[in-house]
Amino acid sequence: MFVTLAKYNDLRRSLAGESKRRQDAEQQVENQKTAITRLQAQLAHDRDEHPDTPVPVQPATGDARLVQQLALSERARKQLDEQILTLHWTNVVLERELAAAREQLAALQTAPGVAS
Repeated sequence: MFVTLAKYNDLRRSLAGESKRRQDAEQQVENQKTAITRLQAQLAHDRDEHPDTPVPVQPATGDARLVQQLALSERARKQLDEQILTLHWTNVVLERELAAAREQLAALQTAPGVAS
């Protein structure tokens, strides 16, 4: 079977392109395997060999950081709400005690036989 030179050159270019794509894909797979192995080793190191040391926390970025800040501010607001409610009711009780003390003082001052 004979093949024209043009057809032969097309097949060579096609074969070279496919070979290059295959090599690139194999290299990418090898890089992924290396990365997976490295991450597994780091995870094993963090979990097994040093259980007392905390795993390093990556700082939150973008929307995750905003959500984190919102949660922290909401928690702080709730704590302040609880404090202000406690302070409000303490103030109400103290006002009642003050009013009762004033009434007692007024009653003592107006009682007969008490010198002013």
